[in-house]
Amino acid sequence: MRYLTRPNACRAAATAAALLLGLALLPPLAGAAGIGGKAAAAESVTSASWGVTASVTSMTFTTATDQTSNATNTGTVALTAESFSVQVSTPTRGAPTFKVFECTSAWVANRCAGGAGTQVGGTLARGTTTTVTAAVALNPAAVLYLQVEPTGVIASTTVTITTLVTAPTQVRAAVKTNQ
Repeated sequence: MRYLTRPNACRAAATAAALLLGLALLPPLAGAAGIGGKAAAAESVTSASWGVTASVTSMTFTTATDQTSNATNTGTVALTAESFSVQVSTPTRGAPTFKVFECTSAWVANRCAGGAGTQVGGTLARGTTTTVTAAVALNPAAVLYLQVEPTGVIASTTVTITTLVTAPTQVRAAVKTNQ
């Protein structure tokens, strides 16, 4: 105790004691303040919706001119893919075929951002109904641009596009947040 009576030794001992006390209290305080700690809370999804709406659902072809439609994610959750039921009518003459292409930017002069786009599904024949799937992730309000390309049209032929979303396989899992 003789050395603790000196002013520098007392100050050193007090500082060491304060530091040790501070280190002992730091982890609980840091965790409570959200600094490096972990908090536990319930997770829940209060509501969600999903869906895709096409701007044009029926296209009538009388010549081999491409036509376009936009498919917009009208839901509140992101999609990992979108499916479309494509029905081709039976014309009075000829055997036209159709191909559907997707693009993440608008079609300009039958080009998708300088390219040809990506074909979804195979070649669609007259009198058929086929489901095609675009494997494009769409956030809410995002748009997928579609182009239907005909070949061999000599009589009026209608192509009808119906949007489909298969949950849960095409719906992105909800983001969980602590509450």
